Amino acid sequence: MDFNLYTVLEVSPVATSQEIKLAYKRLAVLYHPDKNPGNAQAEEKFKLISAAYQTLSNPTKRARYDQKLQYQREYQRRAQQHNPYYNPRYHTTRPPASVSERHYQSRSGQKRFSKKDLYITVTFTACLLLFSLLLKVVMDHVTGEDKYKTALSYIEGGKYSSAHSLLTDAIHFLPKHADAYLTRASLEMNVYENYAAAVRDINRAIVFKEDVKAETFYMRGKCHLKLENYRQAEADLLHALKMDSTLYAPYLELGELRLFYLKEPQVALGDFNAFLRHSNSGEKWVTALTYRGFGHYKLGNYEASEADYRQVLQQDQSNGRVFYLLGQTEMVQEQQDSACVHFNKAYRLGYSAALLELRANCL
Repeated sequence: MDFNLYTVLEVSPVATSQEIKLAYKRLAVLYHPDKNPGNAQAEEKFKLISAAYQTLSNPTKRARYDQKLQYQREYQRRAQQHNPYYNPRYHTTRPPASVSERHYQSRSGQKRFSKKDLYITVTFTACLLLFSLLLKVVMDHVTGEDKYKTALSYIEGGKYSSAHSLLTDAIHFLPKHADAYLTRASLEMNVYENYAAAVRDINRAIVFKEDVKAETFYMRGKCHLKLENYRQAEADLLHALKMDSTLYAPYLELGELRLFYLKEPQVALGDFNAFLRHSNSGEKWVTALTYRGFGHYKLGNYEASEADYRQVLQQDQSNGRVFYLLGQTEMVQEQQDSACVHFNKAYRLGYSAALLELRANCL
């Protein structure tokens, strides 16, 4: 019987998972070091049994091992066909030859291993290796794509942890799958807030993707903004806008970056204006208008700042922060009564910083 993992566990190659498990338990108890103290052979046998079980109890590893056994058997069969020295019919036994026969008789009946046989063997081995490589590439591609598509369906169902694991598996089988990197980066960025990992995945996607879109640089710019890599964030956001002239969303993050972190309010106003030309409602519109109002405030354009804040409040009367900012703008313009009214509204809406202004200016 050929030596392989099935013979180690003393089971048939078609044994079920339950049969393999029972065989392992029986042999493990028999050869366990605790029951064979000082017996090095038993210890080695136990290690071999454990290794065999680790492979055969895992469906994926068992399938690969079975495939490997099949390749070996096929190789041996073909080698015996092409090489007479390995063909059993040439291995007949006979009485030992006499001295004179061994040294003086012609051995023309024996067949030598010719160059032709060598070429056939080498060619067959090379073809077998090439076939194995091609089969692995095909199987890896199929498996990787299947895991990627399953991950997308999991994301739609909100199963983010399972989707992340499947995307990692897909990348293992297809290391150059740019879309898998981008999808995993989106999860790391928006679900787990692991911006450093997201940047690493986006960088790999940029390397492997032939047609990198502007949104990819936009994603990376937002991650760099969260990581406080301000100049790199600015470069990515500008590159995204340069790649796609119809894209306007990055103007909001670019304006935020320049206003609050790079201390460039004048330039930031241009970014907010560009964003607001394409937006007239929604949460991001409120944010852009609020930031633009603050930019005007920082530049001393108090009337323009007040106008932006009042425009926001026409749409959202529950925004305590904007009531507070409006009160500050009015206080600078010496409109104390109106400012105190707005500080009071901000405080009632839960914006606690307004209490300090009320105590300092309105009580």
